[in-house]
Amino acid sequence: MMRTSKLAIALFLSLFIPIANAEDMAYLLNSTPTERAASQTRFMKTKLNLSQDEVTKIQEINREYAEKIEPVLKGSGISFLKMRDIKAILEQKDDTLRSVLTPGQFDVYTNAKDELKQALQQDLEH
Repeated sequence: MMRTSKLAIALFLSLFIPIANAEDMAYLLNSTPTERAASQTRFMKTKLNLSQDEVTKIQEINREYAEKIEPVLKGSGISFLKMRDIKAILEQKDDTLRSVLTPGQFDVYTNAKDELKQALQQDLEH
């Protein structure tokens, strides 16, 4: 029974909680919420073919959630707990984005999250 529980916990952690090391997070720590929001918005504008009205709304959402993440990101907590808190904030952000984007745009956004992360990292490291 104990072995099964440990295996289930390990599986859960590997599937649902991204483990990030300091190197993966460095570009985030060395940027401002405004920089992160602007980079995300640029990517989303192009990838999702956003209208000007949508860009304005998305920019505000990206800024709002980048600011919510800031104290967690730069806080002194344990990385595992930080990632859990950031994941919860990003899930709230997805709910907010769902109300602005069309279902098709939201699907493209959801499927392009890894691409968005890479674009964000490239933007903020230069």
